[in-house]
Amino acid sequence: MLEFKEKRELPSEKGCEFDHGDVDQSTGRVFVAHTSSGKVEVFDVNENRWIKSIPDCAGGSGVIFDSVNNRVFAASRSDGHILLIDPVSLKVLNKFNTGKKPNGLAVDNGREFLMAADVGDNKARFHKQETGEIIAETQLSGRPRWASYRKESDEYLFNIMNPPGVEFISGKDFKRTRFHEIDQKGPHGLAINGSIAYVACDDGTLCSFDLDSLKPLLKAKLAGPPDVLWFNRKKNLVYCSIGEPGVIQAFDGKSLKMVQQLATERDSHTLSFDEKRQKLYAFLPESCSVGIYQA
Repeated sequence: MLEFKEKRELPSEKGCEFDHGDVDQSTGRVFVAHTSSGKVEVFDVNENRWIKSIPDCAGGSGVIFDSVNNRVFAASRSDGHILLIDPVSLKVLNKFNTGKKPNGLAVDNGREFLMAADVGDNKARFHKQETGEIIAETQLSGRPRWASYRKESDEYLFNIMNPPGVEFISGKDFKRTRFHEIDQKGPHGLAINGSIAYVACDDGTLCSFDLDSLKPLLKAKLAGPPDVLWFNRKKNLVYCSIGEPGVIQAFDGKSLKMVQQLATERDSHTLSFDEKRQKLYAFLPESCSVGIYQA
């Protein structure tokens, strides 16, 4: 069960609106897109405080950490570029162009590729991580939301808002391989557990399906329109952030039975999870802080 530990302040000179975040589990550093300030905020777990704002990320959206190649990527949805950040020195190593409105990111760390899903033209662009060179573009079926790469099937997965479903793109030739229709409105958050995918939808439904057969599995009712999902492999739990009314809900990964609900803050829709330390971080716009929970 999640246990609230404390809140720690984040910079708030231009208000607070957060988007995607991720964790460097080797150091415990947390990186989150601070959309309202156009920066990437860095919270250090060991020092238990905010340590740096990384600029030049206007309309910050996607943030992802590549644990194999030890790189952080952050998408500037307003300026159409991606920052490559060193997670240790926190220096920006490269800035490269992508589509006009990059949002969700995913990494194939074996090939050292970065995928940026664009909500301007509904395309997926595949970059070489170090140089930023675009090696392929793929037109998606609709507006992409959360995205992920699945090594077991060598596929990128995209939640598509409309037509509602999950689109699969080959990691080898970047062509569409499958499309799984979802009979719920607005697939948003996405989490993967082996051969099971969990999808949180705008109509307040959490559903799961088998990634190999595409067979629908279970559904659960959420407290409201969701955003981010994270899966805790050690405890077989799915965490969902819901901005209205402002809660975190935890569901059993096998039964989709809700096991816990905790209040956060209104419009708090972003989570990051540290599997190694079993810590969940909720980004809280009303108090402009990070809420720290022990799993």
